[in-house]
Amino acid sequence: MSTPSPFPAELAARRWPWSLPLVASALAGLWFTFAVAQRLPYPHELEWMEGALVDHASRIADGLPLYCEPGPEHVPFLYAPLLFWLGGLGMKLGIDGLLALRLIATGFSLGCGMLIGHWVRRESGDLRAGLVASGTFLAGYGWLAWWYDLARNDSLFVFGCLATAYQLRHGGHRRWLWAALLATLAVLAKQSALMWLPAIAVGALIHDPRTAWRFAATALPLGAAVFGAMHWCSDGWSTFYLFEMPRHHGIDGSRKLGYWTEDVQPMLPLLLLGLAAVLPTCRAGRWREALFLAAFGSGGLLASWFSRLHVGGFDNVMMYGFAAACVLGPLAAVGPARWLRRCGPWLLLVQFLWLGERAWQRGPATLLPTAAHRQAHEQLEAFVAAQPGPVWIPAHGRISHHAGKGTGAHGQAIFDLLQLLPKVDGIGMDITVLHDPARLAQLPGRGGEAVRALMTRADAALRERHFAAIVIDEAGGTSQFPYVFAAGLIGDDLVPNTNDDPYVRSPAPLLREPAAIRPLLGFDVHSPYALVRR
Repeated sequence: MSTPSPFPAELAARRWPWSLPLVASALAGLWFTFAVAQRLPYPHELEWMEGALVDHASRIADGLPLYCEPGPEHVPFLYAPLLFWLGGLGMKLGIDGLLALRLIATGFSLGCGMLIGHWVRRESGDLRAGLVASGTFLAGYGWLAWWYDLARNDSLFVFGCLATAYQLRHGGHRRWLWAALLATLAVLAKQSALMWLPAIAVGALIHDPRTAWRFAATALPLGAAVFGAMHWCSDGWSTFYLFEMPRHHGIDGSRKLGYWTEDVQPMLPLLLLGLAAVLPTCRAGRWREALFLAAFGSGGLLASWFSRLHVGGFDNVMMYGFAAACVLGPLAAVGPARWLRRCGPWLLLVQFLWLGERAWQRGPATLLPTAAHRQAHEQLEAFVAAQPGPVWIPAHGRISHHAGKGTGAHGQAIFDLLQLLPKVDGIGMDITVLHDPARLAQLPGRGGEAVRALMTRADAALRERHFAAIVIDEAGGTSQFPYVFAAGLIGDDLVPNTNDDPYVRSPAPLLREPAAIRPLLGFDVHSPYALVRR
């Protein structure tokens, strides 16, 4: 049951402090709509992994396995499959892959904003607080690296966790069943849900123990059945990519404390409001509600923190804690503490200004692509389309498949897999192992099997000149490609430019402006050149 605000008369008498946050919410919504209208139909990558995720979805559309032995044509990402399943369905229906995945991400981002606003309105009985809550989430678009409309899975997972918590708090008679289904979908969207859902379950146990136990008794076997079926159907590869490989990612020590002193700063007003409201809400006799919300919010923050600790954890992972804070902050501004009701609207206005300043700092160069960016992609696509066979482009996904030239493993997926190699000084991976058959054979377990499979299959494909061309970026995340796959590219002697090399570097430049192809976000990869088969 919802808990209407016990202060309707006071809120009605103090309308004007909410006017500015409401205006800011409207502006955030308009800005989000304008930006998405420009970005959504853009036919090329905005972020360096978007195209590779489209390639994954294309495997679903083409009836190919998603999690399988790695090879030069496909190395699976360590991402859960729900986005790819939905994107593959969209592609089967005739939607362009990049557009299909962006539509999914944008739709669920809007769904997050709407659910946050509905939750706050229902919890508080105040429509203005609900509208401001939705607007605050949309205002985080720039701070969170314009992530809401990218072909990525974060908004899908965040919506699943928000909806699970909402069901356990405000759902109907069978809310435990719906919450269990939503929790399973959240994990299928991104494994990070496993860091948030336990906190939500603890909050539910405090709020309504009977519902919480039913939820746990349904969600745990349901999740085990789904992932067990995936394990069986993929010969164990799904479990390897989703749960074993992430454990080998390095830890960014600077974020252990930096997360709390730097990363959370742009949402500090929301966090202060939410934290300050816990004790007054408990004193008002609503301690179960207060502790449920505290557990929900803490889970989101911790999920963001643990994700930020992983090497490569980008600004997008802050979305988890931010979404939870967008529920807690506006609720506190209409809660039982009079001083919070007085200063709450002003703190929310500060929150909008802070988020706007962070979006301004990020700048338009990361938001809207230039004409040169479009032209560079078109020139590369023309080169790929002219090739007489498959083309492998490890730094730019989708292009080869879109031109009917197959797919190639993406550089990030290869890098993730090579994290299984022994470490140098306990930090960097020792890629010299790749050219030492004895040491390569000693790599243990399924991880060793995966690395050996990639190297063996890539070596054979390159020696046999399976690819008509390989496009490598001179600068950025795939510049080491020629060394990693040197045995296949230049033979066992590892001496380049000999007559028996399967591939030779094309002297003709691929792009008029080589640096223009760099993505707006992600690794700064650019200046591609081509290795064409001899």
